Amino acid sequence: MVYIKTTPWTRTGRSIAIEKAVAGIYEMYFAKGPRWVAKHLPHRSEMADYGDKVSAESREILLGDYGVESFIEDYAVLAIQGSGDSISTKQTYTQWVYDETRHSKALWYCLVDSGLYSQQELDRYTHECGEDVWTFERQTGYEATPERGAVYAIAQERQTKRNYQAMQRRLWQEYGSPVDAAARPVYPAIAGVCRTLSIDEGFHEGVFRQIARVYLAFWPDKALRAMWEMYERYRMPLVKLPNAEAFLQAVLSTGIDSARCVVRDVLEPTYAAMGFESRAAVRRAAKESWELPEGAVIGVGDEPLDGLAEGAVPYRMNPDGSLVRAGVPA
Repeated sequence: MVYIKTTPWTRTGRSIAIEKAVAGIYEMYFAKGPRWVAKHLPHRSEMADYGDKVSAESREILLGDYGVESFIEDYAVLAIQGSGDSISTKQTYTQWVYDETRHSKALWYCLVDSGLYSQQELDRYTHECGEDVWTFERQTGYEATPERGAVYAIAQERQTKRNYQAMQRRLWQEYGSPVDAAARPVYPAIAGVCRTLSIDEGFHEGVFRQIARVYLAFWPDKALRAMWEMYERYRMPLVKLPNAEAFLQAVLSTGIDSARCVVRDVLEPTYAAMGFESRAAVRRAAKESWELPEGAVIGVGDEPLDGLAEGAVPYRMNPDGSLVRAGVPA
C-alpha cells in the first residue's frame, strides 16, 4: 500500500496536511463509531441468571479489567497532551475518551448486576484505584505527542480487543456454551458485553492506525521513530490495582495473557499492518529514517509511487525496514 501521493515540504505545510487528513478520520469516526449506552445494554437483564456460573478467576479478571478502564481520567490527560495544537486530533481523542468511559461503566454494571460484587465494594475499589495516577511518561518513558499517542494506542487497543475476546469465549464456556436453534454460539450477559467491548476496541485500533499512517505519509521520520520508541518496551497500562496480585495470578492461570501472546497476537500483527516483517525491521526503518533528505516520500510495498509533488525524493520501504531510493515515475 502506498501511504503518500503528494507531500508538503515545510513544517507548516506538513502540519496542515496532517490536520486535514485527521479531520477526515474524525468525520468517519463520528459517523461510523460505536452507538450504545452502558445503562441500556440489553445484556443487563440476563446478568442475574448467569452470575453464579462465573468462576473465581474470571471474577478477578473482570474486576481488574474494570480497574484498568477506571483510569479514564488519566488517559484523558494523554488525549490533551498528545493532541498538541491539532483541533482534529483533540476531537478524535474526545470521542475516544467518551467511548472508553462507557466501557468502565459497562463493566461496573456487569459486576453489580451479576452479583459478583456489591456497589459498596466497587465504590471502595474505584476509590483505591484513583489513589494512583497513570501517566504516558511513566508508561512509555517518553513525552506524549500526537504520533506517539496514536502509535501506542494501536497496540494497546489491539491487546484490549484480544483480551475481551478471550474473556468472551471463557465466559461462554462457563455459561455452558449456549447456542441458538442453528447451533451458533450465543453470548448472553457478561459474555455479550465483552463482545461489544472487543468490537469497540477493534474499531479504535483501526482509527489510530489510520492516524499513524497519516504521519507515515507526511512526516515519515517522526512516525517511524515513534513506532520504535513505543514498541521497544510496549506494555499494557501500568496502574496499581487493589487486587493486583490476585488479578495477575488469575490471568496467568487462565492463559488469557502472557508476554509470548503479546508478541504473537499484538505486536507482530501491528508491525505487519504497517508494512513490517518484524520488530527488527521497525528499528531499522526508524534508524534509516533519521538520515532521510528533506522532502522524502516513503512508499510501502510494490505499489508505484505516482502523483508525486515537485521536489519529492521517493523512497521504498521494504518489509525488512530498509529504505531504498526509488526512481521517480515518468
